[in-house]
Amino acid sequence: MPGRRKCPTVATSLRRTLRAALNLAFAASLFLGTLNLLPLSTRGQTPEADTTATSGTEPPLPVGSISRPSRDVQVETNGNPINENFRRFRYNVGVTVREVYDDNINISSFQRISDTYTVIEPGIHLGFGDSAGGFNYLTFDYIASVYFFAEQTERDTVEHLIHLAAQHDFGHLVLGISQDVRILDGTNLNNLSNTTGVQANTDVGGPSRENTYTTTVNATYDLTGKLFLSGQISYAMYDYETLISSRQASANLFINYVYSPKLVIGLGATGGVNSSDGPASDETFEQMNVRANYIVSGKISLSLSTGLEFRQFGGGNSISPVYEIAGTYRPFENTAITIAGSRRTVSSASLAGQDYSDTNISLTFSQRLFSRLNLSLGVGYQNLDYLSATNGASTARNDDYFYIEPSIDLDITRYWSIGCYYLYRQDSSTLALFSFYDNQFGVRTSLTF
Repeated sequence: MPGRRKCPTVATSLRRTLRAALNLAFAASLFLGTLNLLPLSTRGQTPEADTTATSGTEPPLPVGSISRPSRDVQVETNGNPINENFRRFRYNVGVTVREVYDDNINISSFQRISDTYTVIEPGIHLGFGDSAGGFNYLTFDYIASVYFFAEQTERDTVEHLIHLAAQHDFGHLVLGISQDVRILDGTNLNNLSNTTGVQANTDVGGPSRENTYTTTVNATYDLTGKLFLSGQISYAMYDYETLISSRQASANLFINYVYSPKLVIGLGATGGVNSSDGPASDETFEQMNVRANYIVSGKISLSLSTGLEFRQFGGGNSISPVYEIAGTYRPFENTAITIAGSRRTVSSASLAGQDYSDTNISLTFSQRLFSRLNLSLGVGYQNLDYLSATNGASTARNDDYFYIEPSIDLDITRYWSIGCYYLYRQDSSTLALFSFYDNQFGVRTSLTF
């Protein structure tokens, strides 16, 4: 097949071995350099066990979650108890090194090229205030991913993931702001919680450079002990170097009712404008939404938002459902099952004058054994259903994307772990150009302080 390489010679194997050794040495020096950037006064502090360098959130959708109810009725909306003795300043620094074999680095059905690459990922988390309790805090998260390919060296690159968030409680009024930046150069839509490639850029279907900037301002205001208002304003920009860039501004307003200490329900509306550099004209949309946060017990929590979206564009109008779901089930102390999903409309970066409805659902199972062994299994499904956003544009494309990722990690010490994972992902598209299947085998080691 085109692009398939012959079996490596002894010299090639030796070169790869030396290259991996140099990358590991570079990772160590980079990690030590990261430590040296911290003030001396912070290095001796003991970080919180649950704070990691990968904490953070994805850029929000137009329909947000309930921020918090009235202070008079204490209801958890994020499944985490308020920490009465929180540290005013917390930090985590670390680095992960991965060695990966990928049999389809271009996620292509026509140009299947296999390669081995090394990824060095230093990260840092800084936190000030009570981010766990959800009141006054300031947090910063950063991960860099440095890629070194064994054969396709022109694909060597550096990616950046940044998350900054702050919130202040004025009493009845709570204000918050967040900024997310993703500088990507590859086939994946990586985020702070996963950088192995479970979120493939199926719309583009190949390597691309994309910069994503998302700014969000949110607020809640207590009306009574049972009622509170919540709102959000967000602006997101998806900037492609060679493809179609787009921008979206949206705002929502909800009135929420604390039905019980375990259940909060809300009713609201969302509106926004979407524009792109392609031939499609600016689009407007409105949503009617209902949402609920339900804390069944200390083991089960569920957040759900659903509604209808009415969208107007140059090619006509459309009505489609929208939803967001996030849930956690902890049947035992060391066992966790999480579910997440959403449905929204997005402008296509690869097909001019088209949008697509992005429907996705994912399930993750994690189990800790013998205090040192961590087992995890993640599966996900995504459907992209394209529609014309302007007159004359074709809507013949529909994609079904699936992934499965089992992994195992062993804690050697409190700060050092090693592990391995396997990732299979496949996209079946009505346009053969975008179909692909891909296998990845990876080993990794992490240092976290």
